[in-house]
Amino acid sequence: MPVFAMPWLFGAAVAAAAAVTALHLLSVRTPPPLAFPTARFVTDGEARAVARQPRLNDIGLLLLRVLALLLLGAAFAGVRWEDDRASVLHLVVADARWATDTAWRDSLTRVLSRDETMLDVHFARGVADDPGAALIAATQRAAWLTAQHPALSRVELTMALPPKVATRAGYDAWRTQWPGAVQLLERGGRAAHDSAPLVPGVIVVEGGDRDEAVAAAMRGVTAAAGTRVRVNRGTGEAVLVDTGGRRVGGAAAQPLVAIDVQWPRDGVPRDWVAMTVPDTVGALAAHGRTLIGPFERTALPNATLQARLDSGYSAARPVRAIAWWGDGVVAATEEVGGEGESTSAVPCTRTVAVRLPAGSDLLLTDDARGLLRALSAPCGTARVASRSLDGGRAAGDSAATPVAAPASAFRGLSAPRTGSDPWWLTPALLAAAILLLVVEWLWHDRAGVA
Repeated sequence: MPVFAMPWLFGAAVAAAAAVTALHLLSVRTPPPLAFPTARFVTDGEARAVARQPRLNDIGLLLLRVLALLLLGAAFAGVRWEDDRASVLHLVVADARWATDTAWRDSLTRVLSRDETMLDVHFARGVADDPGAALIAATQRAAWLTAQHPALSRVELTMALPPKVATRAGYDAWRTQWPGAVQLLERGGRAAHDSAPLVPGVIVVEGGDRDEAVAAAMRGVTAAAGTRVRVNRGTGEAVLVDTGGRRVGGAAAQPLVAIDVQWPRDGVPRDWVAMTVPDTVGALAAHGRTLIGPFERTALPNATLQARLDSGYSAARPVRAIAWWGDGVVAATEEVGGEGESTSAVPCTRTVAVRLPAGSDLLLTDDARGLLRALSAPCGTARVASRSLDGGRAAGDSAATPVAAPASAFRGLSAPRTGSDPWWLTPALLAAAILLLVVEWLWHDRAGVA
């Protein structure tokens, strides 16, 4: 059935049509004059007055005018066609990197579509890293859709996530703002290896004899059990740091999972290109921390690496960013299944394009722990299992069955759209109204109606 975004405009058109009809009833057509050459034919008798009786004249012209006014009112009032069957909005929020996967979106639509439900698949940035981004995007999307569709009464939310995500800090902060259940749909990503061997973690810094700042900073980082982190800064003596932060010599137990960090002290990492003119950046963000300092950016991802970053999990060799400059440009990347020095089935290669200021102690500050943890954290596209989320129940909800969010909780958060839906209804109605006015003008001109 048709509804109007601004019903008062259509009401004004109805009032104008009623006024035109009233004026049409009051209009009097002047009769043609009749000449009486003599009064002898007038019969004797009592003179009587003729009473006026309203009678519609030129009904075709009246209909054209009324219909043109109603079409103009509907065009400017924003007419939309609502499906009375859609009472539930099923909102699916996924990471923007999956937007190009049309096959997955089509299969998702076939599985989740059902009667009396409006399915909307929305893509947002950062969902695969922190599900909190999905909650923010879902709230904004639900507010917009419920404002456009008054028939909606409930909102069901499904988040499409990889098996693991980088952090749940944003999710924990925003979960109480969603007034209903949250369903989880795992999609893509690599499964986590939960059975890590109980071998002490080891950090190896190559080139420590010429780069004591990095070696000293890595002593304050604890490598995960069963992980060997190799930070390649250049040639020279290899410095080993155990999980307790002590420098040790000789051979160490060989863990099963390797993390190969390519962080050249000079030059450009592989798959990066040197900038013709280096620029200055004042901040570096990684693992939820921001490091402020006088950094000089000297390299950027090449076209191939940037394309892999943009493709996300759909790339043949997935790669993700683990550190960013203050303006959002990627500063470090991670590739699971890269060419590490381990016999592990899931090695990890990280590339860092951050040139440290000469003689700087930035890595020894507390804010630098974000970057150091990002380099030494376990391999994989995630840090937290997606199943660790609340599993679809609202905060404080102890019911066994998840409860959908009421649509009334979102209405008023977003201004309703004033245009027509679909968009072409407004120009079509305007064209029809103009055509009727032209026909009315031609008819009026031909008939000579006042």
